[in-house]
Amino acid sequence: MRVWGQRPGQPGGSTRAMRGDERGSIVSKLQAVVIAAISILVAGSISGCGKAAEPKVEPKVAPPAIATAGTLKVGVDMSQPPFAGEDQGRKAGLDIDVAAALADRLGLKVVYVDVKPSDAATALAAGTADAVMSVPLADAAAVTQLSLAGSYIDNGPGLFVSTGSTASVEPSLTLDSVAGRVATQEGSESFWVLRSELDSESIAPYESLRAAIEALNAGEEELVAGDILTAAYIARDFPEIHLAGQLRLAQPLAVAVTAENTTLGEAIRTELDALAADGVIDALRRKWVGTLPELETAASEESGTVSSEETVAP
Repeated sequence: MRVWGQRPGQPGGSTRAMRGDERGSIVSKLQAVVIAAISILVAGSISGCGKAAEPKVEPKVAPPAIATAGTLKVGVDMSQPPFAGEDQGRKAGLDIDVAAALADRLGLKVVYVDVKPSDAATALAAGTADAVMSVPLADAAAVTQLSLAGSYIDNGPGLFVSTGSTASVEPSLTLDSVAGRVATQEGSESFWVLRSELDSESIAPYESLRAAIEALNAGEEELVAGDILTAAYIARDFPEIHLAGQLRLAQPLAVAVTAENTTLGEAIRTELDALAADGVIDALRRKWVGTLPELETAASEESGTVSSEETVAP
């Protein structure tokens, strides 16, 4: 028998030349063997190099701390980007992301329900939601039925300018130093702050904050007052617009649960602290509001430092 690779006439080789049909048959068989071997190797390398599946986190809370076993129902305001909204049919926003990260760490599936922060107490008492996002610290302090399970970002009204440059500015501008008129969304918190400090001639009301920022970008206005996180989110489309100062001290936005639900409150607080320590909260803040400077709060003013992740005890 001829050994593959030996020329005719070599020891152990064939003494006659192969016919064309024999050669073609052998080559075809060899190709089939090589292809099969390569397929096995590739399949093995894919399965061997693939990332190992992460172990499933066992649920850390169960009923009655949550309404449905295995599910965390979270209230978010779906009408308020960048906190929550719809993007091509999918729920998206800062609160959506924070809630998803929380549920994941708690070993739960997340379900979102449309709840305004001002309706948190009602929704929680009715069992519509297990927890509600973006509840301001001051609002929650006035409602005895609520307990804050930890804050994750600060917010408040601020002043924005167009600098003609993408470089950020020191946010030190105050309303006292403003000489011209200020554009703002009519009926917003910033609008009423301006009404209490300026005459009506110095206020330029707009239908929306985006419309005011577009006018600022076009050079039609010199200054815009608005919700800082919302304005920073809109300003991602206008890289020369920057936060110039705060109208008031910012306050923490927190996750609220019912006052008696200490089990869920403690679990959320623990995981929020872990998300902050791991840099997840900061990463989500950058995702939605860019390189917005840290905001000054009452707590940071008292301590002389600025922090956006201060845990709020119930």
